Amino acid sequence: MSSFDEQYEPTPYDPIAEARRNTVEAIAGFFAAAALFSSLVALAYHPVPISVGACLLALVASGMSVRHKTLCFAAVLVSGTCFVGGLVIAITTGHSLW
Repeated sequence: MSSFDEQYEPTPYDPIAEARRNTVEAIAGFFAAAALFSSLVALAYHPVPISVGACLLALVASGMSVRHKTLCFAAVLVSGTCFVGGLVIAITTGHSLW
């Protein structure tokens, strides 16, 4: 039995599910952008709590999104890098980590 013997049945279009999926994708994109911004802010101001929050926000965004895979991947990488960079900057300049 080949795959050509089976009848093709298209899946029905559900506009409510499509709108919900687009809304979730948009929120995930905003989460990733907020994670990028907050991780860059963490370089100059209290790197530990802000960077941890930014990393968690980026991970939540990457779990939510399929469309914004590259943006979420960049947000996770930047937040991790800014965590380490913020710690190095804070320790060398003598500023507080918290």
